[in-house]
This record gives sequence, C-alpha cells and structure tokens, in this order.
Amino acid sequence: MFGSTRKCLIGLLSLAAASLAIAEDLSVTVNGLVLSGTHTKPVALTVCDSRGQPNHNLTPGIAVLRRDSFSPTDPAREGAREFAVFLTVAKLIRQSPLSAVIGITSRNGLLLPESAQALTRSVLMGVPVVTVSNGGQVSPDSNNLFIEAGRLNEADARRVLTQCMLRYGNFQPSADPVNPTPAELATLQRQVTQYQESFDAANSALQIASL
Repeated sequence: MFGSTRKCLIGLLSLAAASLAIAEDLSVTVNGLVLSGTHTKPVALTVCDSRGQPNHNLTPGIAVLRRDSFSPTDPAREGAREFAVFLTVAKLIRQSPLSAVIGITSRNGLLLPESAQALTRSVLMGVPVVTVSNGGQVSPDSNNLFIEAGRLNEADARRVLTQCMLRYGNFQPSADPVNPTPAELATLQRQVTQYQESFDAANSALQIASL
C-alpha cells in the first residue's frame, strides 16, 4: 500500500510541480465541489487510484481576479463586481470541481468592498481564496477567511495553492453561505489555517533564499 501510494504521489509531483516533501503528504482522495442551485456540495475526488496511479484528469482550476478600473462611486456599476465574482466562481466550479481563486489586491493590500464581500461568500461556499498584492504585502483579513500570500508573487502563489488543493482539497461548504453557523466557521477557519501554514512556509523559504 505504501509503495503504490508513494508511486501515485511521485506521479503527482510533476503534475503539481510540488516538492517531494509536499507530494508525500498528498491524500488519496480530497473533497471537491459541485454546484447545487446557488449552493455547493462536497464531492469526493480521487487523487490516486487503488494501484497508486495519479489521476491526471484532476487538475485544479484556479481563477485570477484582478482589480478593475470602475469607479467605486459609479452607480451604473453598483453590484457589478459582486456579480462578476459569483459568475466567475460558478463557471470555475462547473469546469473543475477542485477550484480556487487568487484575488489581486491594490498596492496597499486591499480588495474593493464588493469584491471582498463576494469572495468571502465564495470561501463560505468552499472555495479557497488567496490574496496577492502587487505591492508585496497583503493586509490581514479580520474574518480570517482569506489565505494571505504574503510576499509571494502571483506565479508562486499559484504554485503553492495548487499543492494545497491536491493535499487538502476544497473547504467544507456552509449549508447557508449567507448565515454560517459558529461550528461551520470554526471548521472553515481550521481549514484556512492549513493552507496558510503552507503559504507561511513558502514565505519563510523565500526570505531565507534572499539572505
């Protein structure tokens, strides 16, 4: 069993461009998401089969949402950003049940309020969201629902996010993303912490490499 699992993990090494240490920790199955109306439901996804062969059809889908040039006070754009985020996330989940989002913030590490609100709801639907700042630093999220890339650029954040998705899968979605229960929030925050630890480790490695 160990041999076949290791064989699978080594196969996924090239698929995810992960380090061997990370690849050895990958699960055989992870949770993905399927749409059910306006909600999401968890679905088990096979990372490796019973023979230890990697599932090359399981490719994480990652959407990158960038800041637009709309004026925050433009009445014609009221609700447009929020709708655009939901539309992007829904399309992403239909294309890949293992889905996540990278949100590009302003140079001071902030997301526009409408985008932040929509992305927070996306997290509550089970979609990991990583915030990346062109300025190199992201402001901490007070709700602890976003994963902060720290000083990682977009390419490095995508690499670490791919590794995390194959290792941990999607988050557990809330039954009602608008009104999550305290227990659901606690579970979600633990899952966010798992991801965040991987990003923190990548930031530490980057800092050591720059010395």
